Parts: sequence; structure tokens; C-alpha cells
Amino acid sequence: MKELYVLRHAEKDGTGKLTEEGKGIATERSKKLGHFDFVYSSDKPRAVETAVLLTKIQPVIDTRASALPLTPKEIRATHEQGKLHHYGIAGVLFDSDVYRPMVIEKGKALVELIKELLGTLPQDSRALIISHDGVMVAANMILLHRELLKAEKTYEPLQGFRIFGNVSVEDVL
Repeated sequence: MKELYVLRHAEKDGTGKLTEEGKGIATERSKKLGHFDFVYSSDKPRAVETAVLLTKIQPVIDTRASALPLTPKEIRATHEQGKLHHYGIAGVLFDSDVYRPMVIEKGKALVELIKELLGTLPQDSRALIISHDGVMVAANMILLHRELLKAEKTYEPLQGFRIFGNVSVEDVL
């Protein structure tokens, strides 16, 4: 059966680089996740590094898995607000009239990548996409045919969802 994982990058610091703790957890998590036949990530260095730590494979970079194109000032502000929001950064993005359309469009792009991969994956193969919280929440909601008005969850570092055989979507914690 085909299996596709979409995971958030490992824990990062205030500058966007992976923390030592995040790197260690990713390395440990790789043992539980097992082998992936295909690996994709966003173009952010933290996503690429996470993919390599989890799989020992250099990922294919696909911007459909990328974060919103925010300025450094916007990134700092959303991350600070995300610390206080029940649904983290995803909640902040969905609550904003400015960012909500952007995160929905990025979520649609990620769904496009997911569907493309599921359509081309050989039977009994596994794929991994490393992406970002808000984009993943939007994609998950689209896949589950939910209204895109408010975030329903957040994904912590290395959390996400997986899809089995083009049918079933379940969270991975």
C-alpha cells in the first residue's frame, strides 16, 4: 500500500536554524519512521536539514511545500503571537485577514504536490514531505473537506499527517 507522510520540520531557534535538541530528536525519530523511497521538502534550510536527518537522503526541493513568503519582521511577529495562540502559528495565520488567503493558497499547493506524488508512487512505496505548520494545517483541512475559516489544530515540530493508499488521512504525533 502507498504511504505518504507530511511532517513539520524539527524544532528551530529564533533565527530559523534547527536547534541541537531538534536535530537530536529528528535523528532518534528516523529510527522509528523507517525507510522512505522518495523524499521532498520545502526550500527552507531547516526543512531540507530535517529531511536529511530523518532519511539520510537529500530531498527533492519543491516550493509547493514551502512556508508563506513573509518578511523577517512578519516572521518574528507571527512566531511571537503563535506562542500565545492555542493553535500556534497556524492559528495566527488563519485568524489574519491578510495571511488567511495566503496560507490557504499554500495549502492548496501542498495538496497538489501530495496528489501528484500519490498518483506516481509505485505500490508499496513510502514518501515523505517536510513542510511548515500553517501550510500543513491548511492542506490537511482541504484533504478532509473542512471549511478553511479557522485553524483546527497546530503541528508541533516533527508532527504531521500521513495518507494511506490515496484514501485515509491520519495525524502522526
